[in-house]
Amino acid sequence: MKKQILTFLLIFFSGITCFSQSFSLADDFKSLVNGSEVFQSGPSDTLQLITWLHLTNKSGSSCEVLMKKEELQMLPGGSSSICWGGYCYGPEMTVSTFPLSMLPGETVSGCFGHFGPNGCRGESVVRWVFFNQANPSDSVSVTVHYSTFPSATEPIPNRQSSLTFGGPIPADHQIVVRHSLPPGCQGRIDLRNQAGKIISASEPVSLSGSVKFLIENLPAGIYFCTLWMEEKPIVTRKAVVIH
Repeated sequence: MKKQILTFLLIFFSGITCFSQSFSLADDFKSLVNGSEVFQSGPSDTLQLITWLHLTNKSGSSCEVLMKKEELQMLPGGSSSICWGGYCYGPEMTVSTFPLSMLPGETVSGCFGHFGPNGCRGESVVRWVFFNQANPSDSVSVTVHYSTFPSATEPIPNRQSSLTFGGPIPADHQIVVRHSLPPGCQGRIDLRNQAGKIISASEPVSLSGSVKFLIENLPAGIYFCTLWMEEKPIVTRKAVVIH
């Protein structure tokens, strides 16, 4: 009888271990429940719609973590790509090649998925998954619906939103970004590096104008300018910095 009880307890606690989840996800504004659905939109001529995510290892041990993508619905011409652990992969890669070692309690912000509409209009759906290399079932995910315009059914705020560069790209000492927003709406513009870290962020912007980011002290490389409105990324442009 004691042996049977012991066996039951071992199975019970093993089950808890198997179904325990080591990771949690958040975006720039809130925590995300595992399997959350997120909606992003932007004009079809934008270079990329980028989903910025923050992954936390909430377990008591170090983990080797990989990122993968699952393209659930893709418009013809659209593409998605993984950026994880300091590496950005081509659209043909569905799983990151190199894992990132995460310490207990560590949060990593350099994880993000890219969606390139390449001029296509409509909706594409991509699930971004982070998992323990030693135990792939130990994972967390978010499903992102990417909607791109313009079209006759495009929401008015998006039809009147734009983000363009007001100076030369590549840039060497400053990046000048011109924006346009619908009347009555406010937004902001941020500048991030390839790891997803915010380098600089503007004060609230409205209607039309320009924002300058000083980049003399930044390393040469690729950066991303994103226009946000109502806490949603509207359009992202890639900026190349040279010195």
